Amino acid sequence: MSDTAISQQNQLGQPGLRERKKRLLQEAIEQAALKLFLQRGYEQTSIQDIAEAVMISPRTFFRYFPSKEEVLLGPTRTVMRAGLEYLRTLPKVQSEDEAARMALRAAVLHIAQLYQQQRHSFLLRYQIARQVPSVAAFYLYALLEAETAFCDLLQERAGGTYEYGQLRLLVATHVAILRVALEQWLDGDVQDDLQTLLLNYLGALH
Repeated sequence: MSDTAISQQNQLGQPGLRERKKRLLQEAIEQAALKLFLQRGYEQTSIQDIAEAVMISPRTFFRYFPSKEEVLLGPTRTVMRAGLEYLRTLPKVQSEDEAARMALRAAVLHIAQLYQQQRHSFLLRYQIARQVPSVAAFYLYALLEAETAFCDLLQERAGGTYEYGQLRLLVATHVAILRVALEQWLDGDVQDDLQTLLLNYLGALH
């Protein structure tokens, strides 16, 4: 393939060689870190340990992740941000009474779909987080961050007409339902897929 053809391919959205190498190394760091977290424990695994497992320097590690926490919980933040962006793309509806509820319902179902697509990865992270109280606290904080972002976006979409306390309660309820459904699904306590389980719980709100 000529240089011109490669350039054209990159312009069409295909990742270049350098970008593919970066993604592969990032994935290798994640996989090595998760393996060590399971074998040795999260708190007993150092960044030096992870770097040595992938044959890179700690300095290189920090080019990809700011901390061990980000290796473990970064995908959770990524999925929640994806839910927020999905909400941003939804068409606005005329009835303000149902607008926030309908938008939140669609957003958390989209988040559930993303979790289902990466179940094995999130299951590993969940197993690790359950064993370390400090990590579990970081996980809950990531959800609280998302709550605030959802509230702000819904208020923006409504032109500031919602009573913020009521809106915060509505968002917190949906995020709590998502968290409970996720925990049951990852624990293997239910046979339903995550979206079906979430729909059942959301139905209980009405």
